[in-house]
Amino acid sequence: MDSIYPLNDGEQLRQLQRAARYELQDVPDPQALTSPLFLHQFLKSSLPDLNLNPDCPSHEMFEVQTQSFRNKSMTFISTVCRQCRYHFHVKSDFRHARPYNDDHRLHMLACCETPAGRPGAEHTSYDDTISNARFICVSENCYFNIEITVVPSRIQPADVAKFNDKNRTNRNLTLARAQDPDRYADFGDSPSLGTDVMLRRYLIDALRKNDDRPPLKINKRNKKFLVSMGSDFDDLLRFLGFYEGTDSDSGEPCWYIPLPEEEQNPTRVRTLRARMEDAQAELDIITNSRIIPAWDSLIQAFQGEYPHINVDVPFMSSVQESDFAILGCLSSYPPQYFSWAAILLAKLLPRNRDLYLDAGLRCIAERSDDASTEIIMYKSQFDGTGTVDTGLEEAYAFFGASLDDGPTPDWFLHRYYEMAKSNGTDDFKAQAQQHLEAIGNYLGRDIVSDIDPKVLENVGETGLVTSSSNGLGRRMSISSAAKLLNVEPSYTAEIIRGFVEHLVHDEKVDRGKVVEAIDVLSELKRQQDKPEEAAELQQIAEFVKATGYTLMPVSQPHSSPKPAASLNAPPGLKNIGNTCYLNSLLQYFYNVKVIRDLVLNFDEVKLELDEEILKQRRTGGNGTSVNLEEAIIARQFVEMLQGLFADLQTTTDEAAQPSQKLANTALSSARDILDQQSQNIPPPLPARPSPAPPAPMTNDHAENGVANNAVNVSIESLNESLNEKVELASSRSSQTLVGDNEDVTMSYVQLKTPDENADTVAQADSDIEMQDSVESCTLDAKIAEVSRRLEHSDRSGTSQQDVGEIIGNILEHFMRAIRSDGPMPGKPDLQADKITETFFTMIVNYTIKTKQGYPVNDSASYLEENPLNVEIVPERWITAYPEEADQASDGTGNNPGGASIVRCTLYAALDRYFSYEPIDDGNRARYSSIRSLPPILHICIQRSTPKGKNKNPVVIPEILCLDRYMEAASGSPIWLARKRVWALKERLKELETKSSQPQNSQDNPIKSIDYAEFKNADVQDLEVLATAALSNTLDDVHLQREILDDVGPQKKRRFSEIHDSLESTLSKKMVTPDLSVNNPISDKFGDLIWETGNPLDEMSRTELFELRQKEETAFNGMANEKYSIHAVICHRGGTAAGHYWVWIRDFKRNVWYRYNDETVTEDSRGTEAVLNDLNETGDPYYVAYVRDEMKDDLVDVPQRRKPESGSSPATVQEIEMIEGVAFEPVQVPVTNGGSSA
Repeated sequence: MDSIYPLNDGEQLRQLQRAARYELQDVPDPQALTSPLFLHQFLKSSLPDLNLNPDCPSHEMFEVQTQSFRNKSMTFISTVCRQCRYHFHVKSDFRHARPYNDDHRLHMLACCETPAGRPGAEHTSYDDTISNARFICVSENCYFNIEITVVPSRIQPADVAKFNDKNRTNRNLTLARAQDPDRYADFGDSPSLGTDVMLRRYLIDALRKNDDRPPLKINKRNKKFLVSMGSDFDDLLRFLGFYEGTDSDSGEPCWYIPLPEEEQNPTRVRTLRARMEDAQAELDIITNSRIIPAWDSLIQAFQGEYPHINVDVPFMSSVQESDFAILGCLSSYPPQYFSWAAILLAKLLPRNRDLYLDAGLRCIAERSDDASTEIIMYKSQFDGTGTVDTGLEEAYAFFGASLDDGPTPDWFLHRYYEMAKSNGTDDFKAQAQQHLEAIGNYLGRDIVSDIDPKVLENVGETGLVTSSSNGLGRRMSISSAAKLLNVEPSYTAEIIRGFVEHLVHDEKVDRGKVVEAIDVLSELKRQQDKPEEAAELQQIAEFVKATGYTLMPVSQPHSSPKPAASLNAPPGLKNIGNTCYLNSLLQYFYNVKVIRDLVLNFDEVKLELDEEILKQRRTGGNGTSVNLEEAIIARQFVEMLQGLFADLQTTTDEAAQPSQKLANTALSSARDILDQQSQNIPPPLPARPSPAPPAPMTNDHAENGVANNAVNVSIESLNESLNEKVELASSRSSQTLVGDNEDVTMSYVQLKTPDENADTVAQADSDIEMQDSVESCTLDAKIAEVSRRLEHSDRSGTSQQDVGEIIGNILEHFMRAIRSDGPMPGKPDLQADKITETFFTMIVNYTIKTKQGYPVNDSASYLEENPLNVEIVPERWITAYPEEADQASDGTGNNPGGASIVRCTLYAALDRYFSYEPIDDGNRARYSSIRSLPPILHICIQRSTPKGKNKNPVVIPEILCLDRYMEAASGSPIWLARKRVWALKERLKELETKSSQPQNSQDNPIKSIDYAEFKNADVQDLEVLATAALSNTLDDVHLQREILDDVGPQKKRRFSEIHDSLESTLSKKMVTPDLSVNNPISDKFGDLIWETGNPLDEMSRTELFELRQKEETAFNGMANEKYSIHAVICHRGGTAAGHYWVWIRDFKRNVWYRYNDETVTEDSRGTEAVLNDLNETGDPYYVAYVRDEMKDDLVDVPQRRKPESGSSPATVQEIEMIEGVAFEPVQVPVTNGGSSA
């Protein structure tokens, strides 16, 4: 197998090990992993130096045996994950590995290289590698190393979804029958074989084929192929090497199945044969065919065996999980393994000696006197006043020596030259010479002055050369670069820019390292085939370096204003670590008077912490019960928010700072907080399966063929048995924008949206009981316990979160903290409160029986039947759906990969929420209406799709009138207009589908009529064929009553005239055909079809234009439910990471503010200009509208309180201004929590 590069001798391995040790010494938070934990992290997608598909949290590995091999010194395992179907090639080299013994319990692995390319490897068009890295043991005299290569799934999820899409095959069958009814007269309703099984059979035949057999081919007109696959999988077939051609025997179009490379044992990866085998392995998984477990092979490859011991709960509760992580160990190791790991790491990194040794003692926890004594004895060497400086020890360790070895100055000089052969970078030389200086001071000789530059000039860059200038693989690893910049390697260039901007503010930061880290990530982007992002990162690095490491100019999405200082400007909020989502929401809620007054005057509305009162409280759209612990959390959240709002009123600084406790509370629902378990119990390694061979999996469609053998490796967390998570659900849900991949079926797309009804899951009979607090009987004790949980955090800030989820948590906390205001209007079984009264929309979901399901003599309108079911649902927001993305992407730009940008209005996006949807073969239908609207309306724009973020712009209007969606009586103007628009949309959909298909032309006769079927036909037969070819076009003339009403009598007469004209023209031309040698019948027939059908095409285009106009103007003049735009929360980035900010409108001053963490920008250009900028991008994600006539009572931008006279402001607020508009000083008294009078 090709590797990163071939390892030919021990010297190369020693250089790799030095590279890994150098990397550990160079990073602020070094991390080496023992081999069992390394395997565990690999299966959990948690190795930072590899892109292991973080969307799959637990890989279930199966082996592709045709590509795997083992011998005495090396193992190569080709695996595929059952969950995500990514492929992983694991190559381990144990030729120079130390056997396990008391001095070498396990391999301690660290990354030694993650190259952008593979020098010396054979590059082919079948190389789809997206990530690869090599890791080596850093223990003395052990050079065990393992290389992992990651390849994405061969069959894309979209194609997998199409395999079982019965609607797709039914459409193909319907089309085939319409084009050729006789041929498909005896064809059943569905093909006998599934598409996935059919494709698997093709691959098996291709991999079995012998050279002496004729080429395999698939006739495109084959009935089973045409219905099951048609043209739906053309891209997949081409990816698998299939190519199109013409059958030499029949002259018909066909697919040729290529002959892959000659079969070898094992199959070489990065070949066509390997790609086909990979695809077959995925199809084996999809079709439940026989697959072979990979667990035993992976254990052998990773050398992950160890003596597992059972640990009791008292031990686990006494040791922090971080201690095991520091040592790179699993909690189930015997005590002696912790002492071995602690001493090994202490020797490698003397500066962290106490950290490792103390962690080792805590992990042993008095379970083994021998293990504890081993650490104590080692530690005693450094006790007392005569200890050697750890910096000197680290300098020795840098060159692979120790003080006990007694190396001479000449030895260090020779060692320096030797190491420089493989790493001649300025960064290495500077660090190495710093260590030499410390060693020279200790030995009494100036070693640095003895360095001969000529020797270095003759060294060159020999040895292990990679794409970076560092011969050891990297000057800095990907994980080190990401840690230094406080980013994830998957972040886009624009997001990384923002973190760099924050970082260069800190004078203590080594800006040279910052530049180096940016270079490393730029190289990673090139490796991932993202040249635009790589170039942008390179520009950032060059700018920082060229400007003397000064602050870069901020890349604003919409404007680049100039800063100015004014206390009249609103303050920002500091980002305490991935809290841009929280800052955006807190700024928004601070500008809502109801929320601000509720928080600052909390005592007037707060819910009493009394069990009897709480039993009566029901919150949200489903009347969720509230228990004491949840009410305590909610109260503490509001009280913390009270302090922050007070800071925002009075601060003279640029920004206020949210507390970590506040971020923790907003991050989670009450149930998540109360369900928290001790984090000291890590999930164990997968349990080994029985040594007996697995029973073969049965499958009715299984085919005997090339065996792609794969073991079900599953990881079961100990926490799962202790803590059953309750998932929060929504009546209409989709995927969050950050890191959440649960798919929930819904009417438009299958995703998980921000949780609209998360508060509805905790039922009255399932109150949450606090864990770890059984004895906390008093109210004060429970409050203290909840406070302790809220304050707990392993780091500053939080992980990246989705705004939609957090707004659900915040509203949940608000509702559980306040008293009810009585029954909810329109839903008296629920309780209203300040939150439901302000934000909740009352949605009515109808299911009706259509006219199609009634007797023939029933004359009722097909949309006016009595409903079969009416469901009233209070919703916290309404979801708007953009145009479906052709090619969604998580890149930086709004037009990634050349994907077409399709805009739609916010009305069109909302129409998809309130659409009329036939079900049950048209016998029933469903739609939604609004029964009542809140003062403040929230709209969530659905951005997440299975392909990534949908960046299609939604055009947000300044004024939004919602009359068209209101519940209305039958026969009312609104209801009639709505019915008409539904019918118009159906017709528009038909016409748009037709217009998107290739038009008939004289050069391209209608393809649905096969030459073979009419080449011997007489004139009468041709007339029948022509009429059939035009039948679909003529059927378009037949319109529903609502459409004909809009078309008008003149258009109807025109359709009738064209129909009669077509029949007349067709008959005349078929009776007297002008056939000649130069005009064969097939060409003449095509001309005839085009000539007779063209008038109808023109009519369809005209109708399309007119109907669009009618749809757009159907609700003109309906403006009783009028709303004005107030705020737009934006997100830039992908589904895995990104950045949030919020635009908020100040109605009184007619300006907009852009709140971007600490930075607040005023934009005085006006609403039209701001919205024009926003409507050009896919950034807007969450939109807030306010009732136009109530806007001044509902929202405002609160002014800061002025400092008292005589006080000297230490700092002033800096605000960026657009177009030089300055603030006018305004003295406004503050009342009612900051609302301006």
